[in-house]
Amino acid sequence: MKLFYKACLPAVAITIVFGTATAMAQTGGKEDKAQMKSDQSTMKSDEKKLTTDTKTLNADKKEGKMAAESKDAEKVYKDKQAVKGAKKDIAADKPGSLQEKSDKAALTREEKKTKADTKAMKADKESGKMSAESKDAEKVYKDKQVVKGEAKDASVDKANVKADTKK
Repeated sequence: MKLFYKACLPAVAITIVFGTATAMAQTGGKEDKAQMKSDQSTMKSDEKKLTTDTKTLNADKKEGKMAAESKDAEKVYKDKQAVKGAKKDIAADKPGSLQEKSDKAALTREEKKTKADTKAMKADKESGKMSAESKDAEKVYKDKQVVKGEAKDASVDKANVKADTKK
């Protein structure tokens, strides 16, 4: 290789590297703007979903649907229904019969279970466990988390666009 080519080769390499970096910086702004628009549109759709899920939660609560009740609250509800049923059974039994004694034992068990489930529900609510939340409330919570994430992404994209315009 001639001495002239040996001397020019590093200069050409440096020119290629800086030229590529400059081209990448110029297209980076377009990509950041596109990403920001994408994040904003996603955030809008997530906010609509959050609004819809919140309305569903409120409507279900108002109508008394079980979808608006937590797993723990559902257990307590079923336990209370079982206690009512056991009391009806006792009222229908003949006094002093074996069936009455059996139903009274069942009533005692159901009352203990109701008490334990109520205690567990209160503890779960205080500790913030998701089992103390209804399906609808869980959807709303997850939607809020998604919207927060999208807002964070949008702010990062905005900063990137601002940084690209300064270059």
